[in-house]
Amino acid sequence: MESLFGLVEPRDDVLAGELTESRFAASLEEVIAGTAPDTYADAGHFFAATFPSAGLKSLLNEVLGRISGGKPDGASVIRLETNLGGGKTHNLIALFHAARGRLDAGRATEFMDASLLPTQPVDQVGAFVGTSTGAQSFPEVAGITPRTVWGYLALQVGGATGYELVRADDEALTAPGSDAIKRMLGDRPSLLLIDEIARYYHVAKGVRVGETTLASQTTAFLMALMEAVDGLPHAALVITTTGVTDAFGEATSDVLEAINEARSLMARKELVLRPSEEPDLPKILARRLFKELESGSAAAAAAEAYAEAADAAYASGLDLPEGMVGSGWASEVARTYPFHPTLIRILDKRLSTIPNFQRTRGALRLLARAVRRLWAQQPDRTYLIHPHHIDLAERVIAEELSSRLERPQFEPVIRADIASQAGAELSHAERVDERMGAHYGRRLATAVYLYSLTRDVPGVQPPELFGALLVPGDDPNLLQKALDGLETACWYLHADVRGYRFSTEASLVKLIQEAESEISVTKARTKATKILTDQFRDSALKVRRFWDDAKVPDNAEDAWLVVMHWDDFGDPRGVDPHGATPPKIQELWERTPSGGVREYRNRLVVLAPSMGTHEAMVRAVKTHLALEELSASSDTLNALTPEKRSELKDKAKESALMARVAVCNHVNALYVPTGQGLEAVQLDQVTTSSVWPNQTDAILNRLAAMEKTLRAGDKAIDPAHVKNKLGDLMKRPQPTEELVKAFARRPDLKMVFDRAQLVSLISAGVRNGVWEYQDPDRGDDGWATKERPGASIRLAADVLLHPPGSAPAPAEQACPLCDTVHPGRGCPDETLNGSPSGGTQLGLQQAKPAEFTGIGAAGSAFAQARSAAADTQRESLLELKIEIDHLGAGGSPELLRLHSIVPAATLGANLTYDVDVVVALGDSQLHAAKVSYLGTPGDYAPLREALKQLIGPRESVLKASVTAVFANPLPLSGDVVERFAQAARDTGPTKCRISMRTESDG
Repeated sequence: MESLFGLVEPRDDVLAGELTESRFAASLEEVIAGTAPDTYADAGHFFAATFPSAGLKSLLNEVLGRISGGKPDGASVIRLETNLGGGKTHNLIALFHAARGRLDAGRATEFMDASLLPTQPVDQVGAFVGTSTGAQSFPEVAGITPRTVWGYLALQVGGATGYELVRADDEALTAPGSDAIKRMLGDRPSLLLIDEIARYYHVAKGVRVGETTLASQTTAFLMALMEAVDGLPHAALVITTTGVTDAFGEATSDVLEAINEARSLMARKELVLRPSEEPDLPKILARRLFKELESGSAAAAAAEAYAEAADAAYASGLDLPEGMVGSGWASEVARTYPFHPTLIRILDKRLSTIPNFQRTRGALRLLARAVRRLWAQQPDRTYLIHPHHIDLAERVIAEELSSRLERPQFEPVIRADIASQAGAELSHAERVDERMGAHYGRRLATAVYLYSLTRDVPGVQPPELFGALLVPGDDPNLLQKALDGLETACWYLHADVRGYRFSTEASLVKLIQEAESEISVTKARTKATKILTDQFRDSALKVRRFWDDAKVPDNAEDAWLVVMHWDDFGDPRGVDPHGATPPKIQELWERTPSGGVREYRNRLVVLAPSMGTHEAMVRAVKTHLALEELSASSDTLNALTPEKRSELKDKAKESALMARVAVCNHVNALYVPTGQGLEAVQLDQVTTSSVWPNQTDAILNRLAAMEKTLRAGDKAIDPAHVKNKLGDLMKRPQPTEELVKAFARRPDLKMVFDRAQLVSLISAGVRNGVWEYQDPDRGDDGWATKERPGASIRLAADVLLHPPGSAPAPAEQACPLCDTVHPGRGCPDETLNGSPSGGTQLGLQQAKPAEFTGIGAAGSAFAQARSAAADTQRESLLELKIEIDHLGAGGSPELLRLHSIVPAATLGANLTYDVDVVVALGDSQLHAAKVSYLGTPGDYAPLREALKQLIGPRESVLKASVTAVFANPLPLSGDVVERFAQAARDTGPTKCRISMRTESDG
């Protein structure tokens, strides 16, 4: 899309900087006297730069139609009402030029009904401007110096002759009657213009006239004048008033009261017009500032581009005002072209509420300077004039929006936070842009500043702010990022329910930055070391802090996380995760503390800081220390408002979390043993929602994601794959303990954190015929093979794994009751089985147990309970109960594992879930959530995800159980029970109690 600079051209006086204050402040008296600048005195120039607003058209039609006789029913008295600078005087000048015959007939059709123009110039024109005289001091006219408004108007309209009709009243300071005024005006076309009379009222109140004041006499005169004009068919009076809240508002009320009282004396009421309305403002400004444009196609192109940009930004997640999304936005952009709609609203609804700004006049004054600077700089991607194009780096513009508006204290705010002057230190917004490499910060800050200048509630909500800035081609993510950067950098920027605003009151940012400057880097690093110590604690991985103790033991039992310190790596303060492994880390992995070769290399991972992130960590920790000190300072707290004290405490709490996050994001290079040596892995970015109470658990999760761990719930390993990896080792008998050591030695294998997984691995290998298991102490019963998988598996030096085919054939055993061999059948001697015919009932003197228990990892506990039942010749499972008792983090996965052993859809199983959990919330021990549940799996379903989210990584106390009662007893050696056993091994809890109730002797 073509930029604005090739489509519209500012007027020469705008580019030349010739629109001085005198040119902006139109003077009706100077125009009448012929001493005004050409901008106003030359009617051709004047109308060329004037937009024909609806208010101006109505004014010309009403007044000139009445004077000329073309509109006999035209209003005799018209009141122009608007704020200061709202265009009243400009309209009076237009009316004066047109009445004097200076409105060219060719251009007249643009401004009015040309048929209503007087055929001859109106000679009887009298004008009074209340800001240019004293109470009794008026300019000399025809050699006479009048003392009152009526004397001054009489001299202008009728010269010395007309003045004689009111001389006595002028000299006595008393108001003439309506008859005298009628005689003075006569039947000739007459136009009377009274501008800004409220100011005159203010001074006239100080002049006593008998028992009244000159102000009271002026009120009487206005009433008589309106009555007189209303009675003359070719006379018209135009009087201007401002709002009662503007300067001299009380006097304005007096004028309005006089008009109200005069209504009873008039045949018709006065007509109230506004010189311009809000929709006229962009056209008024464009007409005055730019040369004649054929901007229809350019406006349409810009409107389409801005609408598409808004829709795309909104779709990407940027929050925008409702009015910017949809087809209506394109129409709005086209209507205000070449200005952004938001800039017009700020000028009309925000700045115009400040008396010294003066609406249209103030907008012209400000935009003339802004346009001149914008065209001199011509920045890229300028398609409309936005609020951020009001360049506060320009001294005059900054003063226009601070000192001129009686807000001089805002000048240091501008220089510190928004825009610096050439050669000065960069503002905070400019530093945000410097860090981002994009110009979003200063644009945002400039717009926020304009929204802060209002007599009403200052501030802007983010959607409106983003909408004011958005240009086709902007990155919505960078807009949000820049706003976040301003919040943390600007000294005078405040954010609350009112939105973003600048104030002369320093924000907490300045206080915090000053406190940060008092904290040394050494102190911050010391605090960061303590945070690092607290953040990584023993878990399934034991933590060894290298700066405290570099001697990491070499054994198969313990798995170590060695945390390195930034001081271990000199000036870089870290490692390059993408480069070669640092020698210090390589030596730690390969050598024991005594200098020997480290045997168990698969039991050690190393965590080191990454280079390039150290300074960010130091900054975050300094902020935390600064907020800690400020929160503990009674002097600081006493100097703050309650709202700021609360905000400070919230920030201090938040900073503690942010410091933890920063430390974790600095120390995030993980070295993991693999078959090719140490592999460097850069951990995921930690956020406030993802930081763990014990970050060691996050290391475990990352290792699990790499399929490096063998923990409860991890995917089972293929025994054949392990046998192939171990090669010749498994071709001869090996203690099962050697399997533990093999996993500890071999970096190409998983790191074992749950020995029950190795028990399951051995069991699976036995069932699949990969190897055979022997417990020598149990003789032939100690063998477990593919055909006889029943033995209970242990990991020890005195039990062995053999190649397949090593087990001896089982000998047939004689029955201990009848001393005969009858495999698979009951004892043939009924007397020995307790038949009614009598007998000794050998072996049945004591009832066998019917409930069996196992404790430990789920797979092992299940095997213990089932083996115990099998040892007493129990055959059927009536009830199965699994219980967990968990304390600490990690409760959520344990609960999921508990519910994985017996599926809820198991046929013939009546399941009961019992859950009691207490979850710690935050750092305070007083904040906790308690949940209790007892019922069916179906009723539990809605709670499942909620409990998972609640427990998450938090500390908890969890007691839970699953009880399954089977309508039809299940064979202990059957497929269903074996599926339960497999689930216990594969996905069961890491520690639990499993109880089996079987058939009884009775």
